[in-house]
Amino acid sequence: MRFAALMVVSLIGSCASGADPLSLDESNLDAGWRYLDGEAPSVASADFDDRQWSPVDLPHDAATAYATDQNAPSGNAGGFHRSGVVWYRKTWRPDSSRLRLGTADARLRLEFDGVTRHAEVWLNGERLGSHPYDYTPFAFDVTSKLRWDAPNVIAVKIDSTAQPASRWHAGWGITRHVRLRVAGPIDFQPQSLWTQTLSLDTDKAAVRVSGAVESVVGEPIPLGVTAKLTSANGKSVTGRVELGPVRAGVTPFEIALEVQRPAAWSPDSPALYDLSVELVALAPSGSRRVAMQTQRVGLRTVRIDPNRGFLLNGAPVKLFGGNVHHDHGPLGAASFDEAEARRVALLKKAGFNAVRTSHNPPAEAFLDSCDAQGLLVIDEFFDGWRKKKIAQDYGAEFEALWPEAVKATVLRDRRHASVVMWSLGNEVYERGDASGAKIAAALAAATRKLDPTRPLTIGLNAPGEQPWSDLDAVFASVDVAGYNYESARFVGDRERDARRVMMATETYPAEVFAGWRATQSAPWVVGEFVWSAIDYLGEAGIGRVDPPGVKPLNHWEGNHFPYRAAVCGDLDLVGHRKPISHLRNIVWDRGEKLYAAVVPPTDGAWGLTKWASEPLEASWTWQVEPQTKLTVVVASRWPRVRLDVNGRTVAEGVTNESTEFAARFNVPYEPGELTVVGLDDAGSEAERQTLRTAGPAAKLRLTADRSETTVGLGSLVFVDVELVDDEGVVQPRADREVRCEVTGPATLQAVGSAAPTSTLPYAGDRFPSHRGRLLAVLRGTGSTGEAILTARVDGLPDATLRVSFSPQ
Repeated sequence: MRFAALMVVSLIGSCASGADPLSLDESNLDAGWRYLDGEAPSVASADFDDRQWSPVDLPHDAATAYATDQNAPSGNAGGFHRSGVVWYRKTWRPDSSRLRLGTADARLRLEFDGVTRHAEVWLNGERLGSHPYDYTPFAFDVTSKLRWDAPNVIAVKIDSTAQPASRWHAGWGITRHVRLRVAGPIDFQPQSLWTQTLSLDTDKAAVRVSGAVESVVGEPIPLGVTAKLTSANGKSVTGRVELGPVRAGVTPFEIALEVQRPAAWSPDSPALYDLSVELVALAPSGSRRVAMQTQRVGLRTVRIDPNRGFLLNGAPVKLFGGNVHHDHGPLGAASFDEAEARRVALLKKAGFNAVRTSHNPPAEAFLDSCDAQGLLVIDEFFDGWRKKKIAQDYGAEFEALWPEAVKATVLRDRRHASVVMWSLGNEVYERGDASGAKIAAALAAATRKLDPTRPLTIGLNAPGEQPWSDLDAVFASVDVAGYNYESARFVGDRERDARRVMMATETYPAEVFAGWRATQSAPWVVGEFVWSAIDYLGEAGIGRVDPPGVKPLNHWEGNHFPYRAAVCGDLDLVGHRKPISHLRNIVWDRGEKLYAAVVPPTDGAWGLTKWASEPLEASWTWQVEPQTKLTVVVASRWPRVRLDVNGRTVAEGVTNESTEFAARFNVPYEPGELTVVGLDDAGSEAERQTLRTAGPAAKLRLTADRSETTVGLGSLVFVDVELVDDEGVVQPRADREVRCEVTGPATLQAVGSAAPTSTLPYAGDRFPSHRGRLLAVLRGTGSTGEAILTARVDGLPDATLRVSFSPQ
């Protein structure tokens, strides 16, 4: 008891000093790792010599360093990417002085945000434990294991040998952040703090801040908690609760706040508040802070109404959504905060207001960006349950892993305003039998216990030869029934179940108008999520278009090598919008009103599967004889459209709901300019778009998403590399290999294009362009200065681009 008594004196007796010795702190451990592809003896030992291993900074997907291989065990599903055993090691000494904590008082957690897959972790030669699931965070208490007076060694073994293990490229490595989290002997319990908006209108909002205090001090200590919520304009509201004498263990708390004239969070106005919560020790002589946490929170309510549908802040909202896997194209599955923010921005620019994280929890940085930019999220737990979908997936481990996976996901993600639904799974093989209903009920109960504020959903497809109504038992556990490729059943199911609310959790990409019409047909149909919003690695060949005479194969049929990626997305692998994205945006009336593209000429019909769309290119550069008739497709929300070729009107047509907001024209090809004009009700020009014929590629054009950024290992700069003619028009018909080199305080993190069939590694220095474009990604080294990217193509002048890395 002597230690506890001394701790009480330490906590309460020094408030006059202004010191804050027990503040929570964390150290990012992403820098300075080494890795080895393969096994070696005694690798986990603290004194193992790893100096010959490859240096790496996290996050890291080891597969990006290798060419794809037709014989790779991952096969079509994994995009023919490499897998196996990879080891990571990091040697470092914690800086106890910056933590402002006496080492005897600190509680230490080694936290991993995500490792793919089957991770085993050692610290200083001692095995800490393992984690089987790729997408959930996990942690180890290292309070008694960390050395303060000597270097520490973390060793991580990742084993993805058993393949195929996923229906997409899951990644291979420590793909998300690692940190050391430091807390005092009395602190907030990790992941306990979150905010719920109980009611909201224009005048006021009732808000509840919940959390828990965790103490390892035996002596009871009087504690209080203060919560302060501050808006962007600086107005704040404060609440306080006294917990009384708190003993060792976990003590929950709730604080009620009333916010006057609240700024409601929504996709159109993603207003965020700053929440700061302080834990103070109370004493007659005064109080002092012993811990503090901050979060960014949004005030919003979500409710499912059987007759009005999905209600955000009390108003019906239709979900115009897309399914998104977790990889970032050339970056692989490595989750960089800035790459997550870029992806959210691309989705918003394409018109989406919602996303389904198919089929696993995303990186937390993705949700942070969804909060900040305004993107509604369906946060999905699993692809499958107990029954295997693919030979080496986690079906056999499901019973053991699901409770912790659900808990880890919900506790981490429930603080995010953007998360508006939890999804229990996707096309699970138990969907039509009694075991499926039991699993769904168990998952639903566990989720609602942790978060009773959000609705639940699940995405199901037809149960084989069984009646569709056999899915009712699984749908009974959720608030919104998710239909994968079964929108035609909406009306009949509503007649069978008059309170069912439903949405299309997956739809074929080409069924743009049908998807929009089904979603608009009734308020109890709350949205559509196309498969998919963005191309992704793995599930090789889904969405491919075959030339006439070639029988199209579904992605699960045959061997699709050299395809390494899915090509069914509205956006391509490097983030450029395809014509189908503009068509979808126009049909949904999400801001655009006019867009023209051309069907590539061919003799016969293109070979399409259900996940493929008619090939379209926004180009007037074609290698055909003049006057060859080309099909021009115009999407439009104007009443009429007109086509001009080199200043001459060649066609005019109607575009409205009866034409599915599109018109098709056969236009004789002439090099020069194709212009499409949107005409208003009076027949006057309202908008125009022009496609120009490109001459031979004459130079490279480099365009960065920013010319200056701050230093840091996570600082990325995305550079578009384009082959253009003398007039600056992109030349899409002369793809070339582009070589990249970076000097200064940056490295070349990745180089790649939307080409789905190149076998080259993304972590190399060269890649072929695709339709005249390529993406280079620069990563800061942590130093200040000017980095220079040089791009080279044989026969063209070199091109350079400068990026400044300035202090934070």
